[in-house]
Amino acid sequence: MSSTPPTSSDATVHWEDPASLPLVQVRDFFLVLAKTLRAYQLYDESNPVRRRFMSSLKDAARRIWEHRDQMQVVVREDRFVWMGEEVYRDENRAGSLCFLIYRDGVRELTFRAGVEEELEPFLQALRRLRVSRSAEDDLVTLLWDLELGFLEYAAVDLVPEGTLLRADGVDSSDLPHMGGILSQELDAGLEGEAMSGEGDGAPPPDRSPASINPDDFNPTLYALDERERVYVEGLYRAELEQDLGGSVLNALMDRLDGPNTAPDRQLEIVAALGQLLPTFLAQGALRQAALLLAEVERTLGRGRRLSPEAGAQIVRLLDVFSSEESVRELIQALEEGAVDDDEASLSLLLRHLKPEALGPLLARIEKIAKPEVRRRLRRAVRALAEGEGKRVQALLTAPDPYVVRGAIRLVGAIRDRSAVPALIRLLEGEDSDVRMTVLEAARRVPSTAMLEAVEQLLVDPDREFRMAAARVLAEVGFIPSIRTLAELLSGSRIREADLTEKLALFEAYADLAGDDGVPLLGRILNHRGFLGRRDPPESRACAALVLGRIGGAQAVTALERAQDDEEAVVRTAVRRALEGGGSND
Repeated sequence: MSSTPPTSSDATVHWEDPASLPLVQVRDFFLVLAKTLRAYQLYDESNPVRRRFMSSLKDAARRIWEHRDQMQVVVREDRFVWMGEEVYRDENRAGSLCFLIYRDGVRELTFRAGVEEELEPFLQALRRLRVSRSAEDDLVTLLWDLELGFLEYAAVDLVPEGTLLRADGVDSSDLPHMGGILSQELDAGLEGEAMSGEGDGAPPPDRSPASINPDDFNPTLYALDERERVYVEGLYRAELEQDLGGSVLNALMDRLDGPNTAPDRQLEIVAALGQLLPTFLAQGALRQAALLLAEVERTLGRGRRLSPEAGAQIVRLLDVFSSEESVRELIQALEEGAVDDDEASLSLLLRHLKPEALGPLLARIEKIAKPEVRRRLRRAVRALAEGEGKRVQALLTAPDPYVVRGAIRLVGAIRDRSAVPALIRLLEGEDSDVRMTVLEAARRVPSTAMLEAVEQLLVDPDREFRMAAARVLAEVGFIPSIRTLAELLSGSRIREADLTEKLALFEAYADLAGDDGVPLLGRILNHRGFLGRRDPPESRACAALVLGRIGGAQAVTALERAQDDEEAVVRTAVRRALEGGGSND
C-alpha cells in the first residue's frame, strides 16, 4: 500500500494496443462497483440484494484477472482512466464515485489479483466516507488503517489551512517550499502589526492577497451557546426525519383536488402520481404506496372537481396496479428480499387491489418457494378477502388449479361455512393436490357435512388420504367417526396397511374414544382366537402404544397382561407404554 504522490498520469501510462485491452471487463467492474456502493448505502449486510451485488462485483474482478494480474487506474474528478482509456465517468459530484475518491487526494488506485477478498472493507470505507459528517474521516486515513494487501493507492497532500496560495508569477516548482514561506510571512506580519502601533489606532499594513490569515477564520464569531445549539440540532434532526415522500404526495393531492386547478394541470399531477407509485414500490415504501392509492381512490370517489380525462387516468393507474404483471413483480420483489415489508403495510397495500386481482394473486402465492414469504402474504390476503366471500367462492370453480387451491385456503382462513358444498365437491374430485388442500381447510370449517365427507376418505384408495382424514377427524374431535375407525381396526383391511398408516388410525381412535376405547384396544393386544390365532404383531404393538397414550388403570392392566408376549415388537411397545412413552416417541 502506498501513500506517495502518483508518478503516472493520463499521458505517462504504459500504452498498449487498445484493441488488445479488456476494456469491456474493466468498465463493467467500475460500473458494478458504483452500483454495489449504492447498495451498501441502502441495505444492511444481511440483505440478499446487497450480497448479490457483492457477488457480481467479485465476478467482474475475476474476469479482469483472466487477462492480467493488476489494474492501475488514474483518478480524476469525474472519471477513472486506465491505460489512457476512460473506463468510468460520472459528472454528478453529489453521488459520484470518482469525486468521492478524488476529493481526499487519492490520485491512483492499483487493484491486484486477489483483491476480491478486500472489496468488502474497501466499500465499507467508501460508505463511511459518504455518510460521515466528521472532518476526521478521510479516505487516505481509512485506507491506511485497513492495511489492504491487494489494493494500493497513491495520494497527494492537500493544501492545509494557512498555506500560502499560488499567485501570479509564482512558479509551481516553488510549491514544495511554501511551508517555510508561510511561517516567514506570518512572523513578519505579526512583527509589522506590533511595530505599526495597530493597537493605537494606526491603519494596519497591507496584507499580501496571496496569503491566508488565521484571524480571518475566528470561530468565536459563529459559535452558539448550548440552548441555541440544541435548538438548531432539533431543527436539523426534524428535517432529516421528515417524511419527504408523504409531504410531496400531500402537496400533489391538495393541488389535484383544489378548486382552481385547471384540467391540464390535473393531468400533469396524475402523471406524476403514476411515476411516484412504482418509485415507492421499488424502494419498499409500501405504506406510502398504500397511502397514495387510498388518496387517489378517495379523490376519484368524490370526483366533484376532477376533469373526465383526469378521472380516466386515475382509473387506468388503479388498473395497472391491479394487473397480473404488477402482482407478479410485487411478489417477486418480496421473494428476493428487495422489499423489506411489515405485514401491516403489506395488508394496507393489498386492500387497494381490485377484486379481479384476487385470483392471480392467490395463484402466485401458491407458487412461492419461501415458506415465510408465503405465510406472510396469506395473512395479508386474508384481510383482503374479508367481506368478499362470494367472490372467493367463485374462484373455487376457476380452471387454474393454483387459483382453486389458494381460494380453498382462503375459505378456511375466513371460516366461510357457506362454501362447504363447494368444498365437498372438490374433495370428491380427481385433483389430488386440490383434495389435500380441502382436507387442510376442513380443520377450520368443521361442519357436520364437511366432516362426514372427510370420514368417507378413511377407506379411500390412496393411503395418504386415509391417514390425513384420520388425523383431521381426531384433531377436530368428530365423535361420530369412532364407529368407522373401530370397524377398520377390527376388520381385515387394517392387515394390508403399513405401520405408519396403522399407527395413524390407532391414534385417531384412541384420541376420539379415550377410556371407552380401552376394551377394543385391549382385545386387539391380548385376545387369542379359538385356534390360538392373534392379530398381527404390528397391530398389537400399535394397540399397546395408544393404550399408553390413553393411560388409566384399565389401560395399564391390559398392558401388564402383554409384558411377556412372545413377539419382541409387542414387548417393546408394551414397555414403552408402561414407561409413559406412549405413541409420541
